[in-house]
Amino acid sequence: MLYFEDIQVGDSQASTEEYELTADEIIDFCTQWDPQPFHVDEEVAAATSVGKLFTSALHSMAVAMRMGVKEPSATVMGLGWDEVRFETPACVGDRLRLRGEIIETRLSKSQAGLGIVRTQLYLTNQRGDTVIRFKAAALIRQRPRES
Repeated sequence: MLYFEDIQVGDSQASTEEYELTADEIIDFCTQWDPQPFHVDEEVAAATSVGKLFTSALHSMAVAMRMGVKEPSATVMGLGWDEVRFETPACVGDRLRLRGEIIETRLSKSQAGLGIVRTQLYLTNQRGDTVIRFKAAALIRQRPRES
């Protein structure tokens, strides 16, 4: 279990696995959550400046969140995302990776036994292009004290 004390500014981690986007997944997700024609119709997408089917930024964020949950941690809850930027569309066939770096840690002023950790995250494709970059904050438990 990873506790607040185990996390230091400058710590970094990158996913070792890739997540490949398929046409079926893009169409399924976007049909339900972001049914723009260019997300659910390959012919419409082909006529855009992207030139092929690309997914919703919401879907890309969901992939980033899933890829970020690898090691069990004492996270209580997410506190928010800042400076979210959608830089490059994630397209059918893209293989996505997540990397992040801890940019801030501090004890909670209002809740004993908890700390706040901020991370700079990048979701990138197989060419190294940044799909999304954002900062995430989370509330994490301190290691329990032994009595």
